[in-house]
Amino acid sequence: MLNLSKKKPTAIFDLDGTLVDSLHGIALAMKKTLAEFNYEVSVDNILPRIGAPMIEVVEELTQEKPEEIKKIYKEYLALYRRAYLRQIIPLSGADKLINNLYDSHFSLAIVTNKTEQDARSVIEALSWSTKFKIIVGRDTKKLPKPHPEGTIYALNKCNANPNESVFIGDTEYDMAAGKNAGVKFLIGLLGSRDATLLEAAGANQIANNLCDVEKMLLPN
Repeated sequence: MLNLSKKKPTAIFDLDGTLVDSLHGIALAMKKTLAEFNYEVSVDNILPRIGAPMIEVVEELTQEKPEEIKKIYKEYLALYRRAYLRQIIPLSGADKLINNLYDSHFSLAIVTNKTEQDARSVIEALSWSTKFKIIVGRDTKKLPKPHPEGTIYALNKCNANPNESVFIGDTEYDMAAGKNAGVKFLIGLLGSRDATLLEAAGANQIANNLCDVEKMLLPN
């Protein structure tokens, strides 16, 4: 168990690949959108890039001019919202973890590179809205992860001390955002990235799954 404050601990979560099973749908939506613009990119090539803002993924995969990148991203977002957003389900252990942390008086926050609108849609659909004090999307503040701006904003909204807080995520973007915001405990969740990459980005704890995360955060 991590040595968090018993008075007012705060847990900040990434969303995609951390609390919800959404990565494959994101990759499929991107693959189909890119195909419409004559780019043949495999799902396996897209998956390791998820975690960055998706407009940056478009830029990396296409090397197009800014206006064309914006056009592709807009099409991707429309397809994703239309065909995949409502299919998102919680990862195993997510409901139990969130409920138990909430009942243990943790302040809970989401910091994601999804748009705030889409993150809120997911949180509402999964009946988690009352559990999270703040939801920060890639467009809530000016700079998305790995910049710490969104994490600092979430900490302030939770009236949280970074030394009494934990950031849980599955990518190097999450670890960097937490580390650069001064968050003391950084839990890297295995799945989309391996332990070596997460530790290099700042993770000081590695979890195989959300059950492991719960054991780290709550007493038996």
